[in-house]
Amino acid sequence: MVRVIMLSPPGAGKGTHSRWLTLQTGAAHISAGDLLRAEVERGSELGRQVATYTSRGDLVPDELIFSILAPVVVAAARDTGGYVLDGFPRTMPQALRAAQFGAELGLSSNAVIYLTAPEEELVNRLLDRARRDGRPDDQLGIIRHRLAVFASETAPLVDYYRGRGILLELSTNRPEAEVQADLLNWLEARGLMPPVPRGSSLNHSNPVGATPPDTGDLPRGDQPVNQA
Repeated sequence: MVRVIMLSPPGAGKGTHSRWLTLQTGAAHISAGDLLRAEVERGSELGRQVATYTSRGDLVPDELIFSILAPVVVAAARDTGGYVLDGFPRTMPQALRAAQFGAELGLSSNAVIYLTAPEEELVNRLLDRARRDGRPDDQLGIIRHRLAVFASETAPLVDYYRGRGILLELSTNRPEAEVQADLLNWLEARGLMPPVPRGSSLNHSNPVGATPPDTGDLPRGDQPVNQA
């Protein structure tokens, strides 16, 4: 079963392609950003702490991220055998901690998908999303700040994962179908999922386990993850 990290700057399509990949694999899609926004919407003390960072476009501190994410990753691996992790890790300390966490529990990632697109294309996509969905962090000044934060904090992870031999870099400045075909071919070549029969259409059904499991009864133990 795939255990995948989706890494990309804001607007490059990691949410879209993460959800699509879960439909192909049955692994749980875990969106760090969705989990953080849900915590904010609940109005909890933890959510209020998260909001002070996300409202500025800054990264949420590691301890907050891990306390929310770790139980979800454990439950996903237990219930589906894998995960598609969208929006975490965002920094080298997070990546190193996630690697240690995965090694200790036998849940190490076996692929990192790095999605890219030109900066102005990213800005335009996020502004379109703001008009469509009303995301409060999709304002031009915050968008520019988030992209700058990605460049300084998250981009170094590319070399780290490339060095581990598990990185696939894909441009999303093209039709989604082309991106997805390249992604499937790469995963198949590494034996991470069975080949799709040639001539058949890609799976667009929603298999059991394609969404994160309910973790309401899980302990908020020691820790993974960050905003989308």
